[in-house]
Amino acid sequence: MKAKARKSMTGAAAVITALAVLAGCGAPKTDSGQTNTYVAPEETNGVVNGTNLEGLPIAAEPITLTVGVSASSSSFQGAWEDLDWIKQLQEVSGITLEFRVYNSDEDKNLMFTSRDYPDISFNVGTDKQIQDAALGGDIYQLDELIQTYAPNWSSFLSENDYARKVVTLSDGHIYSLPIVRDEPSNGGLRDQWLIQTTWLNELNLDIPQTTDEFYETLKAFKEHAGEGSIPKDVIPYYIYGITNNVGGALDVINSFGVEVAGERYLSTVDNNGKVVFNFANEDIKEPLLYLRKLFQEGLIPGECLTDDWDTYITKTRSTPAVVGSYHSYQNPDVTNESITAMGPLDSGNGKSPLIRSQTNHVLRNHFTIYKNCKYPEAAMRLANLIADPDWSIQAMYGMYGDTYLQKNEDGSIVMLPYEADAQGADSAPMNRVPFLLTSDMFEKFSYAEGSAQKQRDDAIKNQYDGYIIPTSNLYPNVIFSTEQTDRLAELSTDINDYINTTLSTWMLEGGIEEGWDAYIEQLNKLGLEEYISILQEALDAFNAN
Repeated sequence: MKAKARKSMTGAAAVITALAVLAGCGAPKTDSGQTNTYVAPEETNGVVNGTNLEGLPIAAEPITLTVGVSASSSSFQGAWEDLDWIKQLQEVSGITLEFRVYNSDEDKNLMFTSRDYPDISFNVGTDKQIQDAALGGDIYQLDELIQTYAPNWSSFLSENDYARKVVTLSDGHIYSLPIVRDEPSNGGLRDQWLIQTTWLNELNLDIPQTTDEFYETLKAFKEHAGEGSIPKDVIPYYIYGITNNVGGALDVINSFGVEVAGERYLSTVDNNGKVVFNFANEDIKEPLLYLRKLFQEGLIPGECLTDDWDTYITKTRSTPAVVGSYHSYQNPDVTNESITAMGPLDSGNGKSPLIRSQTNHVLRNHFTIYKNCKYPEAAMRLANLIADPDWSIQAMYGMYGDTYLQKNEDGSIVMLPYEADAQGADSAPMNRVPFLLTSDMFEKFSYAEGSAQKQRDDAIKNQYDGYIIPTSNLYPNVIFSTEQTDRLAELSTDINDYINTTLSTWMLEGGIEEGWDAYIEQLNKLGLEEYISILQEALDAFNAN
């Protein structure tokens, strides 16, 4: 792989320079009263502070950077220093990476409270920790460093307004780089809505297209329990609660044309930029009544409202199958022979059915440079190298030339079939480093035939295209102030508990129509208006950046 040469960045520089000019007077102060703005050292023969301005290696002489990283939560991910991707990154950059692995949130908290920092970190630090460190002068403002040493990031942030807003703090400065994975098969959908096609075939039924057809299908599953491959203890439809972002019943509500989302404070954003709290929207009464009918007739088991995640996985993935329909990120049957994606369903109320996408394609706090770093220029050039398309795609899916990826002469990239336990264990750090994968990259990318990600990609294109809620209507990944974060936590605990308790009662006992006004009244007593106002205030600040 070749590093991109340093180039003129007129548009990118203008954006970032404007940020610095507009917000420079409000730069955070350190304990000693100094700003934490980066000041470039003198350049000598194309070298600044031991860093080559162009080409590879990055370091004019070998240097070492300590890197703070989170411990892997996956058994198939190997130790950082053993990954082929890391080894090759060190070789071409001339930078040795020494890893400090933080095994828990307590370890990370101690790092920030003790101010015992590494030189840089990958995906370490909450919004509050990064903001506090910025205010304390412990981390570099990255604006000037990005402009001078990271053309890949500079160009992307100048062209992608949403991403720029995500990484910009309220003072107008950038203190961390994100991970960008604008991959349709990942963030372009939350859950697939799955159904047992083996049972449909045995009963001579088609895949349901409407909510009425789905109801009749579930009834057929129940009525034919114990026949063919349908077990006696069949669960026609299983959900992981009502409001849960994963496995919940949110896409039933979306099928009635009501925009609901579970990942951002149970709120969406209308076309006028106003926050809409999903579960105070009177339009959800219709889908709630539909769900109540399914509970009442035993087509959804009542215990799913209290079952834990392990139970949900056990029941939905049992062999032989016991659940007729459910929601899941991946389809366990990549052949679509026994389980296939369906929906969303047309409710017949005249509104277009919808299904959820996600706002996880840009996540901040994945690359930070601490003030004790002696080589911030080299660190930023390293981040720029990681953002190169070839380095980024290999970070996620494994190295070219091994058993994972193949790059063809025409620039297309093909994921090769791999064993179930492979997944880059000795090759790629996956989504733990600040890579930059734009949607353009995936136009020339093909998933391995027979893989779960290929099946999901096909489902998005064939089943869900045209129905997915636009990202602009999902509550974005805003940055809250400490005060807002604390107050939202207080309010959301009571509000969410009340919603879940009430919905569970309604599903099991009824009373939706009769209890709606009292429900809204109690939400307001619990501080719903203040809750929405905080979300709106943060959203307005996000959009003003």
